[in-house]
Amino acid sequence: MAKKNLQEEKQTTEEKLIGSVSNFFQKNKILVIIIIAVLVVGIIAAIVALNISANAKEKAQLKVAELENRYAEVLAQETPDWTALVADLKANIKGGSYPSVKSAYLLGLAYYQQDDYANAQSAFEQAYNLNKDIYLASEALANAAACADAQGNTSRALELYNQIYNDYPESGSAPKALFNVARIYYQMDNIQLAQATFAQVADYYPNSEYGKLAQNLASVL
Repeated sequence: MAKKNLQEEKQTTEEKLIGSVSNFFQKNKILVIIIIAVLVVGIIAAIVALNISANAKEKAQLKVAELENRYAEVLAQETPDWTALVADLKANIKGGSYPSVKSAYLLGLAYYQQDDYANAQSAFEQAYNLNKDIYLASEALANAAACADAQGNTSRALELYNQIYNDYPESGSAPKALFNVARIYYQMDNIQLAQATFAQVADYYPNSEYGKLAQNLASVL
């Protein structure tokens, strides 16, 4: 009998709970409808925003691909005119996304092809500073260092070459960068430091062409 009473009591409690919920919805129909509407609108807005973002990224990728093709076309001209491409590359540099970094990198290449090493260096350093975590970063630094080198700015070139080796030791740019550090030391008549650095290149990058060349140079200095 007690068991039956407990079951009846449980049923009564459940019925009361259901009744309370039902009453709440009956009394607050408009509020519930508004909440549901807000949730639906929010979900739709989120979906639209994701689609817009995806479309924007796709457009940015297509734009930088177009600019890269134009770079190749201008480079192939007998008398290249870089004016329009340089302007468009500058306009496409917006933030740290890959298309933006690639645009700055291509801008550096465009200036470099015109022997404008100062602006080329500035563009390559901009590409590096926009995003230091993508593969273009070490390449941008290497090109910036080469531009500084071409201008005779030995101290800045040395700083940038060392930065590549220190920050991106596993990158494809690192062996050449460290080799250039040794070369600059040699040009500065610091033979002892040049020899030590050539040996370092040979030890750290034995399979690289620069490692093999450095090994030979270290042995004759």
